[in-house]
Amino acid sequence: MMEGASNGGMLYHEVQESKLCAVHCVNTVLQGPFFSEFDLAALASDLDNKERQMMMLPAHSSASGDLFSHNVSLDGDFSIQ
Repeated sequence: MMEGASNGGMLYHEVQESKLCAVHCVNTVLQGPFFSEFDLAALASDLDNKERQMMMLPAHSSASGDLFSHNVSLDGDFSIQ
């Protein structure tokens, strides 16, 4: 999936695969294969857990602590909100 520079070594670029544009975008900005879809899924899971904890605080008790992820879908579509 993560290959080296596709244009003679001048600039790192990953070819778009599935709905993993966030992975490819981050790696292109960083100029290397630093993150995989699994790395970003773990980060998204951590964000979901922190959001759920924040929503359960007494000051936010009126909000529904919805259990669905807003940071990644099951098909790997990452939200970069």
